[in-house]
Amino acid sequence: MTPTQSSSGWDTPPPRVPLRIQAAIYATGGFGNASENVYSVILPLWAVSLGASPLMVGMMIGARHFLAALLAIPGGALMDRLGTRRVLVAVGLIGALTPLMYPAMPWLGAALMLQLIGGLSSAFSWMGAQAQVGEIMRGSPTYAGRMSFSLRITQVSGPPLAGLSWDLGGPWGGFAFLALWGIAQFVAILALPRPASAAPADETPAPAKTRLQDIVPRLSDYAAAFGMLAVPAITLVIMLTVLRISGNAIHFSFYVVYLKDVGFTGTTIGVLVAAASLFGFAGALSTTAMSRRFAAHWLLITLVAAGIALVAITPLLGASFIALALVASVRGWVMGLSQPVMISMLARAAGPGNQGKAVGLRTTANRMTSSTVPVIMGGVVEVVGLHNGFYVFGGFLLLALLPVMRHVARTPAFAAGRSAP
Repeated sequence: MTPTQSSSGWDTPPPRVPLRIQAAIYATGGFGNASENVYSVILPLWAVSLGASPLMVGMMIGARHFLAALLAIPGGALMDRLGTRRVLVAVGLIGALTPLMYPAMPWLGAALMLQLIGGLSSAFSWMGAQAQVGEIMRGSPTYAGRMSFSLRITQVSGPPLAGLSWDLGGPWGGFAFLALWGIAQFVAILALPRPASAAPADETPAPAKTRLQDIVPRLSDYAAAFGMLAVPAITLVIMLTVLRISGNAIHFSFYVVYLKDVGFTGTTIGVLVAAASLFGFAGALSTTAMSRRFAAHWLLITLVAAGIALVAITPLLGASFIALALVASVRGWVMGLSQPVMISMLARAAGPGNQGKAVGLRTTANRMTSSTVPVIMGGVVEVVGLHNGFYVFGGFLLLALLPVMRHVARTPAFAAGRSAP
């Protein structure tokens, strides 16, 4: 099937989905998505303890996203062909098995390899949850907002517990917590509905057996995914994904290094990282109301710009916990609202039968950005210093939004409808 060229509006009534299925999707997405938050507390601390340079810290953070970037499109296509649950079960064990290998092999090279492998589990879990919002929940902003709300439970609780585990148990304590996190993620995956019971009546259930040719990446999968860029709303979502994740990449790497540099403990760092997620609850709950008042594309552009600016000003806040917590909270509201808007726009624009590929396309942009931006910023920090690195990189990202705004203003499809699919 081809991506949808029109939409009935992104605020139409949502389909009815049983609470049990909702909970399984939200939990899978929650543990998968928030893995980046908990790893963002432990991995920079681990890298610094191993004597890593700023560039190596960036490489270690970025490595977690590299394989996910390469395999997101074929992985999404597999979800479309074989069923989301089947694919996630196959990779879910990785999240539980890899964490304790870090302190068992205390070398930078080993950490890089484990980041490459472990990133697949969290990335695919988050992809699968988004795909099922499109498949089962029909891209409803109401359900997307609920999932974004539920994500904040893991995002708020995870980082402080990760930091506390590090403070109490050192590397082994921190990575033991990450192992428990991976186990919880795998349990959530097992609770997902099987394709036969989850697929809508007009879709074909996944085949009973998986053949080798089913899992081998296909050039046709890449062609189909990139062909979806012909849809204006999908192109916009991908462009804004790159800029939004660039801001997040700063927040999940050198933000933690900055906090350590000004004297905060692991537990306090975890609290500050969680503050953004705490106020993300309010942002997620605003989704339905905002979808009725603003065009999705302009709302999303505004939110992405605000998210970048709020992380770029970090050095201006010094070592003031109150100021840092306040800015993190405002940014959390912004990110909590922008996420479901983006998920809903993409799901509605992609249409049935393309949800995995659409999510794979966005994840490719997401992970490629996440794998390269920390490395680039690491190089910038080595040249201009940690504090100036926030200003230089943040300013560049805000300037990059200008051609995106021009593209939207000049594209007739965005003027024709509020969601412009």
